[in-house]
Amino acid sequence: MSHWRAGLGLGSLQGKFLWGTVLVVVLVMTAVLLVVEHRQRVAIIEEVQRRGEVLGRNLAALSTGPMLLYNFTALEQIVARVAAEADVVYAIVLDSDGNVAAHSEAPDRVGSALEGAVHERAAGTGTPIVQEATAGNEALYDVSVPIVVNAEKWGTARVGVSRRRMEAEIRKTRLELGMLTAITLLLSGIAALLVARRIASPVRQLAEGVSAISRGEFNQRIDRQAADEIGQLAAAFNHMAAQLLQQRSALEAAHTELSRRFEELSDLKSYTDNILRSLTSGIVTIDLEGRVVTLNPAAELLTGFFAGEAVGRYCTELFSQTAEIGELLMETLAKRSPMAGVAITFKRRNGTGIPVEFSTAPLRAGEGKDLGVVGMFRDVSVVRDLESQLRRSDRLAAVGTFAAGLAHEIKNPLTSLLTFSRHLQRRFDDEVFREKFQRVVPRELERINGIVDRLLELTRPARLDFKLVGIPALLERVLDLYANEVESKQIRVVRDVARDLPRIEADPDALYRAFVNLVGNALDAMSTGGRLTLRAGWANGDRSAARRARHVAIEVQDDGVGIPEADTDRVFNPFFTTKDTGTGLGLALTHKIIDDHGGTIDVASGAGRGATFRITLPVVAVRTRHRDDDAS
Repeated sequence: MSHWRAGLGLGSLQGKFLWGTVLVVVLVMTAVLLVVEHRQRVAIIEEVQRRGEVLGRNLAALSTGPMLLYNFTALEQIVARVAAEADVVYAIVLDSDGNVAAHSEAPDRVGSALEGAVHERAAGTGTPIVQEATAGNEALYDVSVPIVVNAEKWGTARVGVSRRRMEAEIRKTRLELGMLTAITLLLSGIAALLVARRIASPVRQLAEGVSAISRGEFNQRIDRQAADEIGQLAAAFNHMAAQLLQQRSALEAAHTELSRRFEELSDLKSYTDNILRSLTSGIVTIDLEGRVVTLNPAAELLTGFFAGEAVGRYCTELFSQTAEIGELLMETLAKRSPMAGVAITFKRRNGTGIPVEFSTAPLRAGEGKDLGVVGMFRDVSVVRDLESQLRRSDRLAAVGTFAAGLAHEIKNPLTSLLTFSRHLQRRFDDEVFREKFQRVVPRELERINGIVDRLLELTRPARLDFKLVGIPALLERVLDLYANEVESKQIRVVRDVARDLPRIEADPDALYRAFVNLVGNALDAMSTGGRLTLRAGWANGDRSAARRARHVAIEVQDDGVGIPEADTDRVFNPFFTTKDTGTGLGLALTHKIIDDHGGTIDVASGAGRGATFRITLPVVAVRTRHRDDDAS
């Protein structure tokens, strides 16, 4: 019983369907009742009015003769006969003046005029009219028909028809319609209840099944009782439940696998974080907008910034004291190309500077999606100290080599001088001896003097006159100097100069001497028909705006006999030479000139493979330098 009552409530589908159906039937039947009642009432009224009009026309027709003959007795009989008809309350005949000629209910009113609006309209009408009126307490229709003879109105025939039976008929009709409506409501309610129960029962099972599925109970099935839409819905629900059960099993398996992989990723992340924390090199990463994402502990110690305050800030803002760091990171982000080993003096947060090597590389996901840029700081303070110590050791070794070379170079002319001095007193009168003495001694002394001048040039502080120098033009001057030798040996000269190579700050004369030494050595090393290549461009392929840390590179390459690999580390030492007539000071002077300009020079060669001398020079000259040998 409680389940039945709950099913009839508005909150249930069955109750909504039932009461919705009843409401619709009530509305429809009310509309039908109103329409039918209205039409039935109109029909009854029209029927009563038509009957009254017929009676009035009959009364008018019967009264025409007596009116012409002024036979009032006959008129009274006619009026009485008409008044005897069913539902007729009265019958009246008026003369042309509107006075009563005959009256079935009030014979004493004959000859007088009846008062009232209904009587006045009836007496004055020229066409049949029907008016609502009352006689005593009885409602009736007053039908007035003019009596016309030869188009002349002789009087008016009036009949009062009672509305009592008409209204009784209307009430009967309403009652019958009300009963029909009640029966229809009852039958439709029963039918709606049966249909609602037929629909609500499987829907209720569906709702219970869905509720069970929402609780995670996917093993739900509904019996398919018919092949209609409800049955199709039950079949679809069963299929859905089976699919959900299958998907849940798959999701549980996937969840287990994802949990396992998540644990692996967590372990890998912890492992990676431990590596980053353990690295002695500073690591900084930025996103695609240039904001700092991570800063490992080594980078915190190196820069003086904590990771918490650095994350989220633009790299150009964070490293504003060393603007080049931010510029290199943003340049790598824009070009998607790495930069390795850029030497920078990094200014820490407290203002102190330390030498670092800074490298950058694009940061990408596994599928190649760009994530940002990673930069690595490497503190090279210890390396610089070790290099300084190594240079001191190399200088000490070079001093020994230098002393040995100097002794060797000076010993030969001194031996000649000593020999002449020993024989001078004994053979002074010998004309041949004196002529040989005057020829050899000054030459050997000039030789010693030249060696001393070159040594002084190698050791004295540089006095450079910095100007804007065009490297291509300077190389052309060198080629002009050796034009005859190039032509005589049929050397093919290849020029490879970058179009956007800028002019640099340098001493043109000093650089000219350095290039002359390199090109001269290359020509000496080549045989007839060789190839000399001169290259000039940006160092490390850099083509960004010329900033203080940017360098240009000049290469002098030959395809001559080359330098043995064992000797490549000694070619810049004083008095080291592979030529029979050389002094070994040319490359040493070249190295000093390049070093005085703040540049570097190195050589790549091998026996029989030719040699390539590579010079790097800053675009903006380094005017103040602290040399290790000055400090020592």
